[in-house]
Amino acid sequence: MENFKLTEQEVRFLCSRFKTPFLVVSLAKVEENYRFLRQHLPRVQVCYAMKANSTTAILRRLASLGSNFDVASGGEMRQLHELGIVNSRMIYANTVKDFDGLETAHRLQVRRFTFDDISEVPKMAKYVPGADVLVRIRVHSSGALVDLNSKFGAAPEDALTLLQAAAQAGLNPAGICFHVGSQTVNLSAYEEALTVCRGLFDAAEDSGIHLTNLDIGGGFPIPPANGAAPDIEQMLGTINERLDSLFPDTAVWCDPGRFLCGTAVTLVASVIGTKNRGGKPWYILDEGIYGAFSGILFDH
Repeated sequence: MENFKLTEQEVRFLCSRFKTPFLVVSLAKVEENYRFLRQHLPRVQVCYAMKANSTTAILRRLASLGSNFDVASGGEMRQLHELGIVNSRMIYANTVKDFDGLETAHRLQVRRFTFDDISEVPKMAKYVPGADVLVRIRVHSSGALVDLNSKFGAAPEDALTLLQAAAQAGLNPAGICFHVGSQTVNLSAYEEALTVCRGLFDAAEDSGIHLTNLDIGGGFPIPPANGAAPDIEQMLGTINERLDSLFPDTAVWCDPGRFLCGTAVTLVASVIGTKNRGGKPWYILDEGIYGAFSGILFDH
């Protein structure tokens, strides 16, 4: 898996036509990444986390390939709807839902949701009665570049109570979801999470709740800038084997974002000035922390 890169000649040509800063997207690379994931996780339904990059061309290409979509807001649902992407291809995966998101989900008849707290149950029951809901659990994320489990996820021991509460409120407790963190290179985090989920599926069955869906999140790693690529084929192969072993009759989804678009986009920026700070030269760009570089505060 390699990054899409522009040659210096291509950069100069584009800069002669467009003002910097701008992003260049390789739709061929987006498609290659999608097909790679489908090849190595053939049972898993891909739901692109569109918050990673909601460029219309990317959404259209993924939709044409059969991708589904992980949405986090009413605005994202409306954007997909305007592109002709139907509600059955969306999962509202923001565990904390606002009025706009719930109202839009109701109007567009989006029927799949995730949650991780009892306070979300009456909200969903009011706006989308009978909808399929998955409890997001907190899992260990050792080795993740960005640990999302400090913000999202119920304790696994609370999952059954949340599923029961959803059922009592008229929702359909459909499954469990987790996310091991962004850019995870530790395969054991996935293996441990899948084992925990198997136990929860069994506990739910014993309590009279038959779960049918498992969402394994995203976080699949892409090559860093230095090109030291992780062995993603081996990782996905092992995950696929564990899914076949532990969940042979379960519908499985994943929610990749960066994995599909992170290697497919190049930023072109210009140096607009220089400064001297502490005896070192600083080069100031026309793009920065409030734009395409915002993730640098949370990544590396």
